[in-house]
Amino acid sequence: MNLELSLKKALDGFSIDVKLQLDSEMLVLFGPSGAGKTLILKMISGMIRPDEGSISIGTRKVFDSAGGIDVPIRERKVGFLFQDYALFPHMTVYGNISYGISGLEKEAVTKKVGELINVTRLAGLENRYPHELSGGQKQRCALARTLAVEPSLLLLDEPFSALDYQVREKLRADLVNIHAMYPITTILVTHDLEEAFMLGRRIAVVNNGRIEQVGTREDVFYRPVTRDVARFMGARNIFNGTVVSTDGPSTVISSPDIGAVKAIRTEGLMPGQEVSFCIRPEEILVIRPDRTVDPKVQDNILEGEIAYTTGKGSTQILFLKVGKGDTLLKIELPNFVLRKLGLANGRRIRVSLKRENVWVIP
Repeated sequence: MNLELSLKKALDGFSIDVKLQLDSEMLVLFGPSGAGKTLILKMISGMIRPDEGSISIGTRKVFDSAGGIDVPIRERKVGFLFQDYALFPHMTVYGNISYGISGLEKEAVTKKVGELINVTRLAGLENRYPHELSGGQKQRCALARTLAVEPSLLLLDEPFSALDYQVREKLRADLVNIHAMYPITTILVTHDLEEAFMLGRRIAVVNNGRIEQVGTREDVFYRPVTRDVARFMGARNIFNGTVVSTDGPSTVISSPDIGAVKAIRTEGLMPGQEVSFCIRPEEILVIRPDRTVDPKVQDNILEGEIAYTTGKGSTQILFLKVGKGDTLLKIELPNFVLRKLGLANGRRIRVSLKRENVWVIP
């Protein structure tokens, strides 16, 4: 079931103006807190009325300001999963899941609920009440209850944000598997970068009530169209520069921060043009002093001093002071690399910014 929308909404000091199209896929709405992500979901569901625009779910128009159409929430066939579960406390797991099912014989209801209980890993918990469930079990029960009514559209508003990391990780995998079994058009809101990368085959980046970029995960993460998108998606190393030349397969950019840099992007660029460019922290390579430099990484070699490092679970973030000023290059490396190379504060090292990993922001 495809979804097509064009919505505008003015609030006190803030406004929404978005257009979006998607098929039977899972789209992640990603962006900082206060960007308008939840408001977009509420307008799609019918909880909040847009000032103008239209919403079509499949061939059915559920909202059209020009045509005076505004289908009530209960008739839109939209499933909305909140982060606070919203389970009925006086009902068991079975009762919660079966609550919204109508028009089926008792035997068919039992079969349907049983299938959802198995899919959401709730077998054996059918007779438990919400207060007897863990946070992850409650969320899986809420998801099963939402799927039981066979919605045409599924909206998930930061459904895992209240759970600890290990539970979130498992539930993300569950959601991917469940979506493969029930390919409902789904929009998931998150401001968690790891969650966006894991779940978002397509990602729409929302900022100040506007969609700045929508595309595949690879496009949005590695080919951002604005500095804000690059920053939101964790590129971090974002610099200004001037195009020096676009001859051959590379563009040469002169940056006051880190000097001359080569990038593979050439289309639409002219000498003298002011640009921004970026590289992700995990794509910067440390050159071992005891090894000959590989021809593949010999273009953009920078030398600098390690200012400080900080842990990030299985990886370490290293900040390298490069260039003439106080520019810090953020590098993310596995812990074992830091140990093996003896990378510590104050040490001078060389790194490579491979041409294909340097992205010039259009």
